[in-house]
Amino acid sequence: MSEETDILGVTLTYSELQAIDQEDIILLIDVDSAVNICKESLANESANPVDVLTLWFSKLLRAYIDESVCCIQAVKEMCKWFQMESEAGTEINTAHMKLFEEALSFIIASKDPLLTAGERLVHIFTYLMLSMIAFFLEGSDSGDHQLLADLQYAVLSVLKQNTSGSSKVHPRLTPLMQKIMEIADCERKRYKDLDLPARTSETITYMCLHYMSHVDLKDEQIPEWLKETVSHLCEMILSYLEDLYIDGSLTIPEKKLEDFMDVMQTYCSMLLQIFKNGITQIDEDMAACLMDLVMSEQTMPSYYSDKDMQRLISTYVRPHVMELYDFVYSFQKCQEYLISGILCTPEFDYFNVSMDFINAVSTDDADVLPNTCRTLVQIFEYLFKDATNFINAERYELAIDAFGSLLYLVPNRELLNYFFAGLFKKDILTSQVCADILMLYFRLKEVNQCWTDKDVQQSIAFWSKCNNSYAMFSQNPSQWHVQRFLRYFHHLAKRGLPALSIRNFRNLSAVAKPDAQVGIKLLNRLEHISLSAPSQVEIYYEMAALLELLVHQTQTDCSQWFQRTSEMAKELMSTDNSSTFTSAYFRLLVRGNKSTQLLILRGLNTANNCTNWQRQKFLDSCKSSDDAQLRVFSARHVMGVDVQPLFEVLRLKPGTLDASLDSSFDVSKSSYTRHLEHHCPSSGRKRKRSEITAKEILREIYESSLQLGQSSGAFDEADWDLYKKVMTNLSRIDPRP
Repeated sequence: MSEETDILGVTLTYSELQAIDQEDIILLIDVDSAVNICKESLANESANPVDVLTLWFSKLLRAYIDESVCCIQAVKEMCKWFQMESEAGTEINTAHMKLFEEALSFIIASKDPLLTAGERLVHIFTYLMLSMIAFFLEGSDSGDHQLLADLQYAVLSVLKQNTSGSSKVHPRLTPLMQKIMEIADCERKRYKDLDLPARTSETITYMCLHYMSHVDLKDEQIPEWLKETVSHLCEMILSYLEDLYIDGSLTIPEKKLEDFMDVMQTYCSMLLQIFKNGITQIDEDMAACLMDLVMSEQTMPSYYSDKDMQRLISTYVRPHVMELYDFVYSFQKCQEYLISGILCTPEFDYFNVSMDFINAVSTDDADVLPNTCRTLVQIFEYLFKDATNFINAERYELAIDAFGSLLYLVPNRELLNYFFAGLFKKDILTSQVCADILMLYFRLKEVNQCWTDKDVQQSIAFWSKCNNSYAMFSQNPSQWHVQRFLRYFHHLAKRGLPALSIRNFRNLSAVAKPDAQVGIKLLNRLEHISLSAPSQVEIYYEMAALLELLVHQTQTDCSQWFQRTSEMAKELMSTDNSSTFTSAYFRLLVRGNKSTQLLILRGLNTANNCTNWQRQKFLDSCKSSDDAQLRVFSARHVMGVDVQPLFEVLRLKPGTLDASLDSSFDVSKSSYTRHLEHHCPSSGRKRKRSEITAKEILREIYESSLQLGQSSGAFDEADWDLYKKVMTNLSRIDPRP
């Protein structure tokens, strides 16, 4: 092809094309011929790409677009010409700066005709402009940054206006948005200007929100431009926050920190707008971006030591990140990402994000989905996989508050059943945590007046049944929690005490409060049956039961009983199978006055093989007493080597336990599991029904009938049928006519 082009009999060269006035161009040469002249000149190197592009922006493109000539092919060629220049490796020079100036001038002068020319041309043209801006950013640091900003703002304005009138998502949209994101990320790294990247990201968000309203977001295929936008916004927030401190030094001047945080808030708002616009599904990549943001330490005020920085994060960042979490927590992909992190990266602390997840579920009015229940259970098991959070008072309180509030705010039977079942686990740590969570749940219902009389009566019946299922003197830790709940509901119902009977020992031990009159009744009964060592098994157990009950009657002085029965007790404790009595005896003795303790101590056998915990606990209290005589007489008693370290820890003042534990202290879950089940020995002193005397049965029926009269209002039809049968049986007893 020659250097000249023949148009309508007129031959034009590139130099002549340059010389034509703008108003004459449309009369002398068509757009395709002008393109061919430029291509030919570039091919024979009589012109360079920068000069050719400058010519088009300054004159040719203006002339054609003002006359509504189709310029799509011309702009496509301009993209190729600029690609040639960018690949040449030339540094930014004055010719480039002139090109950028002409490009900006063209956009300002021809914005309306450009928008009228159609979406396809706008997309191709703005892609060209964005490529030029990217070239500027990748070049040297020299140059007119204001020119760059003005050019970029002009391009973004064209894109926003074009988008506002668009109703179809074109395939060109994704690469166009990707180019904008690359520019925003590059500007974040290279310049201190916060506004330019933010305005760029706002344009992407605007485009994303607009096109979201023109697609069906319930489709299985998530639009690529939507995924890219969410990823971009998350990455911008994280990158800004991660670069806020480098080598411990603040990278933003303190006077600009407020502006910086305001930009972070703007980015968070962009993300929220997208999720408020009705996203119904996300994929693994989106979940990873979102959860990385939610779980980032930099979004948490506690990460920063500076109080002013904590305040800024709390004000500008944290609330919006948590609001975002409220939107995304229910997506299964987000939950899978969280649980995967918990299971696969144990070195990372997921406590805070776990608390945030629970709070997000608690404050959501929507029903809890099954997968969310499973995630909550996995979070609970993670938080208490060992005693790390159990022995941290602040964290423990936060966890209990979170789960207790969750049960109250989210009426979910599956969750409630999980914590009820956890109450009875062999692992005493899990049992204790579940008990505390349930108790908070109960109290929240009480404070908010959610308990009905029927609920309370049913709860009393349930926990009474649980309590009565244990052996009479069971030491199973779960029974302590059962009795705790029974006591709570008993007092909530304002019930009186059950009859003071050995048959009611389990209930009495749960619900009896310190009361002078109750204590006197118990002590009188104990005085009556303990004049000598019991020869009947039921008396033995009743004596032990009365001692256990008197332990909690702090207003009752039992010193005279100890003095009168010291020999009887000594004789009884010397026999085999007296562990139950011995435990109850020394539990009560620890609460006695020093003269009583000294009396018993002086007559106590120095049995080296005695392993009764309560007896050893009493001896330890004597050894550490401020009374010289107690210390002297307790010195002759040797305690087990295995329990001495434990007593030393128990003697520590509150708050000093942590300091006494070395780094090798075992907080693994296995340390808190009961490996031995409780089994009543076959030779134990179990009370046999046949040995109860008729008078005793009659007295218990009388006492129980008094209690029954207080709760008959809660009887159902089955209870009344049983009541009639009892009355029928009693009526048959009387032989009198």
